[in-house]
Amino acid sequence: MSLVQHVDELLAEHLRKGPLHGVNAQVVFDTPNADWVARRSGPCVNVYLYGIDEDPTRRQSGETSIIDEDGKVVGYSHPHRYFRMSYALTVWAQSVQDEHRMLGTLLEWCVGTDTLTPLSPRHPQEPLSLRLRDSKEGGESPLSRIWTGLNCAVRPALDLLVTVPVGRPDSSAQTPPVEGMTLKARRTDATPGQGPAPDSPSGAHEPARPRRRVEEIA
Repeated sequence: MSLVQHVDELLAEHLRKGPLHGVNAQVVFDTPNADWVARRSGPCVNVYLYGIDEDPTRRQSGETSIIDEDGKVVGYSHPHRYFRMSYALTVWAQSVQDEHRMLGTLLEWCVGTDTLTPLSPRHPQEPLSLRLRDSKEGGESPLSRIWTGLNCAVRPALDLLVTVPVGRPDSSAQTPPVEGMTLKARRTDATPGQGPAPDSPSGAHEPARPRRRVEEIA
């Protein structure tokens, strides 16, 4: 199961057991274009995923060393990156009154819910952040462009954001750890009677360096 499928399933499960409990309405993830509207039958809540973008406010840098049982650094782990999945929640029913009633229930649920906590062992991951998108006064809502692109009449919708952490693969240590040091020394000159210097290619004795006489002046 991919990450997007996991979020879809978790969101649908929370909706069915929360605001839609006991309500005769399906939860679908279809694209609400003109063709889908013409073929739709029965009340439903459409959870349309219209965008995925990274949350720049939660971007982190750096890495953490991975230590094995012997205390050696064998790799490095990187911080998660967080992505926001944008969903447009719309209600489709037989009457406008039914749609507004269900939409109001969904609004109250979104306001009172901060996280999507796993409800079954099928979702072993950590809780996901959930909130409604903040809209600036006078600014254009992303949903207004969606209806134009889908060639569909504008409908009231809840702009839901689900933030998910995406793990990055660990990297192995490229250079093996230093386990010790080796110190080597070699002769660079020779004194008379001690044989040639090891680096002399001819094997002949190299003349000794002259010594300077130092006298103390009183």
